[in-house]
Amino acid sequence: MVATAPVLAVVVRRGAAAWLPKVLARLGVGQATTSAAGFAPRRRVLRVLSAPPVVLTAVLILFALVNGLIAGRFGAGLHGGRLLPVADLETTWHDYLAAWHPVGGGTGSPASPSLLVLAVLGAVLGGPSAVAAGLVLFGAPLAGVSAYAATRSLPVSRVRRAVAAGAYALLPAASVSAGQGRLDVVAAHILVPPLIAGIGAVVARPVGQWLPTACLTALGLAVLGAFAPLAHLALIALALVAFVVLPDREARGLRRVAGLAAVVLLSVACLLPWPVVWLQHPEILLHGPGARAVEEPAGAWVLALSPDGSPASLAGALFVVAAVLAVVLGRTRRMVPGAVVAVAGLVLAVLVDVVAAEPISGGVRTTGWTGGPLVLVAAGCAWIAVETHQARLPRSLVSVGVVVLAAASAVAMISGPLRTGRDVATDLPGPLLVLDPGPQPARLVDRTGPRFGDDDLAPVGTAVPWLRRVDDDLQAADPARARGALAAAAARGVAFLAVPDASRLPELAGDLVAEHGRLPDGRRVLRVLLPTSPVELLGPDLARQARTEPAPTPQARPLVVAADLPQVTVRVSEGGAGRALVLGAENEPGWYARIDGRTVPLATAWGHQVAIPLPEHAAEVRVGYTEVPRTALLAVQAGAVLFTLVAALPGRRRAAPA
Repeated sequence: MVATAPVLAVVVRRGAAAWLPKVLARLGVGQATTSAAGFAPRRRVLRVLSAPPVVLTAVLILFALVNGLIAGRFGAGLHGGRLLPVADLETTWHDYLAAWHPVGGGTGSPASPSLLVLAVLGAVLGGPSAVAAGLVLFGAPLAGVSAYAATRSLPVSRVRRAVAAGAYALLPAASVSAGQGRLDVVAAHILVPPLIAGIGAVVARPVGQWLPTACLTALGLAVLGAFAPLAHLALIALALVAFVVLPDREARGLRRVAGLAAVVLLSVACLLPWPVVWLQHPEILLHGPGARAVEEPAGAWVLALSPDGSPASLAGALFVVAAVLAVVLGRTRRMVPGAVVAVAGLVLAVLVDVVAAEPISGGVRTTGWTGGPLVLVAAGCAWIAVETHQARLPRSLVSVGVVVLAAASAVAMISGPLRTGRDVATDLPGPLLVLDPGPQPARLVDRTGPRFGDDDLAPVGTAVPWLRRVDDDLQAADPARARGALAAAAARGVAFLAVPDASRLPELAGDLVAEHGRLPDGRRVLRVLLPTSPVELLGPDLARQARTEPAPTPQARPLVVAADLPQVTVRVSEGGAGRALVLGAENEPGWYARIDGRTVPLATAWGHQVAIPLPEHAAEVRVGYTEVPRTALLAVQAGAVLFTLVAALPGRRRAAPA
């Protein structure tokens, strides 16, 4: 997969050379320069600069810059809310490609393809962290430009298209979500309008170069599915409905079927094996990727396009008002598709608001965030409003509405919890167990601290109950429970604990912990003084205890082995019968062990950890986690992505015969 990155870069560069003139023409810039070709250079420049798409883009960029400066969010390591710190390019690639992840005690669950998107874009845009920050801070300009481009086929003026695109870009629900670091809503806000237009072009009017359009739409759907899988499935469902409902009046049935198949199948293939996670853990559809959070139901506020009922987000009701006025003043059949999109988004928002489930990584059972479905509602309402022909609203009323949207969006964006810097130190020499002061269970991460993508990994079945039990014991007032939990954590390789400032754990644990410092957010860091290592050698007596007991005692003293998971090679000397090598990882399918080249069966230690029974004689032990299934799926995904990219490149049109 890493080897395909240069190929992707070449494809993108060649595609940009072919697409750029067409994109400028579709935005209206190219048309302006062509019509002004005979004018003086100064007048030609003024004509271009005053074009509606240029003015729209400039105003929205200024809006984003002012908001970012006021909130102080221009800096390294933007995070907060549902946005965990994003790692550097090398770490992001490793996290996505790895077959096993040391999160929550270890899991072989595939990583979210949102890491792939950030890694690919970060390779040319300054790193994944810069890409994530750019999406959050400049989501409004990107959404405005994409919405304007998506309306190019509508028979309305460029000014009306620009006003509608600007209003859509200032959607308060999207601004609230961006201020809380919800990349799923940001991605939906940017991609939904062009994807709706692409689906319409494929299903309703597959003319000309329909295959590049279908593949480009499939690629955009795949990017959307990487961040917002529920929106991805909703658009696929709308495409299927449109295919069934719309008649095939011009005998293009074969193109329609092929185009729809390309949109659906390629968009899913480009995400492999992530769609399998959707089937196994449907809660990811409800909560989307990002840090776990406890959501407050929106209730009746969804009718005002507000995901949380805050005063700023209530300005989203202007979209509903505009759509209703458009229907009353100038109803037309061309409004029906927009109404279908709006109603579908509203139904989806209600479902997300009433269904509760635990996050995929475990935690408090909660409803979902309605921001993503409300983006669909806003797109449908904007579609209805822009199709009005028989009556026009006064310009003063439209101007007041846009100003109200801008003010509400700015307040919603600035008031979010996003901030720069890091809350967890990156120089700890061992795994870290973070105790959440709120209702969420503890978080077990590697030495770099929590990062984007960790909470999107499905844990092994026994990991979440173990974390909850250890968390409860460490925060209890019973010294025996606290010391027992420390012994269990040490057996998992935990070297440090991050505890709230008011924690009594140092007094309860006594000589089992020592102060190590503080995190930037004020939490205390404690070093575990028990033997801790991801790999431990247990003598015969301790190994027999590990096979029958759920956790070790503080008096247990295993022999630590200097090794890192998942690939371990150890040379053991002669010893007593019954010894075992224990890994600080959950026992799940995929682990294997070879002693002197011969595969041996695995055992379980402390009720859930990987154990390898050792012989009495000296031997070489190799332990690892198989990468074959993950590599095979990555190869299929890479092939699907490359095929879709190449097929999305527009071909040369044949010249008409003389």
